Amino acid sequence: MKKVFLSVLSILGVASCFALTSCGGGDEGESANQKVIKIWAHKSEAEAEGMVYAAIADSFNDAGFKTADGTKDLKVKIEYKNSSDTLATAIQAEILAGGLPDIVAVDAPNISAYADAEILTDISPYISEETKNSYVNSVIEQGTYKGGLYALSAMDAPTGMYYNKDLLKQVGYEESDFGTPTNPWSFKDTMEAMKKLKDASLPYQIKLNLGFGGDEGVMYLYSSLVYSAGGTFAGANGKADGYLNSEESIAGIKQLEPFFSVEEDGKSWIYNGSNTDALATKECAFEIYGPWNIASFAKNYSEFVQEYGIMPMPVYESESGVKGKAVAGCGSWGFGVTPYSKDIASAATVLQYFTGEEATKLLYQSIGTFPTNKNVLATSEEFQTGQLKEMADILNTCATPRPQLVNYPILSSNYSSIIEYIETAYGEENYNLKSYVDKAVQQIDR
Repeated sequence: MKKVFLSVLSILGVASCFALTSCGGGDEGESANQKVIKIWAHKSEAEAEGMVYAAIADSFNDAGFKTADGTKDLKVKIEYKNSSDTLATAIQAEILAGGLPDIVAVDAPNISAYADAEILTDISPYISEETKNSYVNSVIEQGTYKGGLYALSAMDAPTGMYYNKDLLKQVGYEESDFGTPTNPWSFKDTMEAMKKLKDASLPYQIKLNLGFGGDEGVMYLYSSLVYSAGGTFAGANGKADGYLNSEESIAGIKQLEPFFSVEEDGKSWIYNGSNTDALATKECAFEIYGPWNIASFAKNYSEFVQEYGIMPMPVYESESGVKGKAVAGCGSWGFGVTPYSKDIASAATVLQYFTGEEATKLLYQSIGTFPTNKNVLATSEEFQTGQLKEMADILNTCATPRPQLVNYPILSSNYSSIIEYIETAYGEENYNLKSYVDKAVQQIDR
């Protein structure tokens, strides 16, 4: 238990510790004929996502599931913690008090840390290969730690580069010229297109969304810089030295530098305005972001739907013209079973339902997250054409989970500072990216 307690303190970073009533899997509502699986969610019941979880719970409870041994009716009860911070505090406090519920919500980057801290337990003995194969690869990859499966998710959020194809056609581009997962654009290709647009006095800037989601938003949107160049964030020993500061990783990160240069006319390549819909209103030509723009543009800018597309994230390109692989950021909240559950096999049944085909459809329809069920993506009509298909193709072929490290929060914070350093210092006399990354690596490995 000491290992769990110390790990939780470092993972969650929660200053206060208060005692809650121990649930240890929870016996509320249980009887000789009924087993209740308790879930802690990170949302409130009044939020759209929370409402979906309530609907899934109702559906499960009406479906007549039995416990894994077939002796009891299996029911589920959700306890809404209202926010991720409140959930984190509750997890820490409940461990101190002696237990956790059967299932807890977990954000993708924290899965490895939660598994290492024994907040989650390995569910791979209870999940068939057929079931695992029904999820997109990114869900299984991000849920796997040291060979065990610790979490599943009904939603994902692949990243891509939105572009105004009508503007690009005005400077000579054709549909066949735009990037795809098998033939992606590089950052050099993107800059070349921006220069052509600028020369034609057309909107040309790119919206990088570096302020999105704090430190974690940077890792989510731009981990692909490192991966596409053949680099990585850390080795098998969990250390960043020799990996994040390797030649490959530095070369990948440097791909952002030209976008922060200022031309002789004093204009920037980066869109720094406050308009969240700058792409749709033609204030910029490109935007790097997650899938949420698709629903927003369809609702608020219907005339723009035919004018834009989504490419994979731009890839690394060497000086000799060799391009790296197409990589997309991804990851979202899911659920895992805790070792405190008194019936892990039955809890795994509930987990599969809460992240399965119907659940993933409901979440997509309600909050716009991308389905993680391969069959939904392959058979639902809306994912066969247009921007939804483009983003689904990115999810299926390019999505790469964020680094799976126990000390991930420290890595994420320092990686964000590296990108911020480029943003604020590039072009200055004393600018030295390698030196800055080396210092960040020391902080990560401390």
